[in-house]
Amino acid sequence: MSNKLHEILAIEQDRKNKANQSIGESKKTFSKGSAVFDGMIKKYTSTEEFAEQIPDESKELVTTVKKTLEDTLAPVIVAINATLSKEETNSSGVAKAELKLGDKVFGTFSATTLLALESHLSKVLDLYKSIPTLDTTRKWFFDEQNDFYRTQEEVKFRTIKRPKVIVKYEATDKHPAQTELLNIDFQVGKYETTYFSGRLTPIQRHRLVDKLEGLIEAVKIARSKANNVEVKQVKLGQDIFDFIHDEIL
Repeated sequence: MSNKLHEILAIEQDRKNKANQSIGESKKTFSKGSAVFDGMIKKYTSTEEFAEQIPDESKELVTTVKKTLEDTLAPVIVAINATLSKEETNSSGVAKAELKLGDKVFGTFSATTLLALESHLSKVLDLYKSIPTLDTTRKWFFDEQNDFYRTQEEVKFRTIKRPKVIVKYEATDKHPAQTELLNIDFQVGKYETTYFSGRLTPIQRHRLVDKLEGLIEAVKIARSKANNVEVKQVKLGQDIFDFIHDEIL
């Protein structure tokens, strides 16, 4: 971080642009859903010695929500720090208020700093609301070694229809046997499928959004307190235009 105000002013907008670009790209990534956050391995096992062999299927897990957020927030954090550093430098000596949420105290800031922070956090909140979540129809387990979720193997049996003669009535000394040719389902193998996902659970997304919304509310409250000061009356307007109009109007 630069140590001089003019240095921060020179780079602040560029850092804001990079932060906004990063958030926009991640929102697009989140919208892709299963294309990047879901994977699977599907294996086939035949139960017959000389049956048809079906090749395994797989889909690679490209990334996770956690990794996407880590990459996204790096430039966002840099932009927040630059903006807040500028605002705090410009507001030295003015009224400030403590930013606090529950037992967590973030510091004391000016109203303009808190307004800038609220703007940054609102963009992040919009991103977090678009986080893709796990399919709740499946039972997921967190794989700590690979840092994503997986399911247990789901087994589905494969059947094919084959003709089979069914004896409806046994033969007697007076009548021949009555038979019927039917197509019967025969089990010939099974599919074992494991699903992977880099999404978050709905509860995890809810908690992230809830904490962000709570922090934004705390910022608004702190900003209101910082603005609760007596106004220093400055009456410069008339002097300015008296100077401009002097001897002309």
